[in-house]
Amino acid sequence: MATPTDVMTPALASSISDRAFRVLHVLALHMDSGWVPIPPIAELLGMTSHQIRLPLAELRAAGMVEHDRRYEIGDTGRKTWHTYVRLVDDTATEDAA
Repeated sequence: MATPTDVMTPALASSISDRAFRVLHVLALHMDSGWVPIPPIAELLGMTSHQIRLPLAELRAAGMVEHDRRYEIGDTGRKTWHTYVRLVDDTATEDAA
């Protein structure tokens, strides 16, 4: 697993937006958690779940983040889609190459 310093260096050289960089920074701080749901990340950044969608799409397009959608029971007791994100595992990418 990459260290936060390893994650930030390529991000500084890329053309992602400031918001995407902030999201990447929060994910790097929580990278030991594995898959992280979107609402807590948005809350830490002072954004809504909808405001964080575009920065996450930028990070996915840059190959820095992967996402997983799960059909789970929500707070209301009904099944709904929840999206989780995590940093791309560098070791899996290196093993495939």
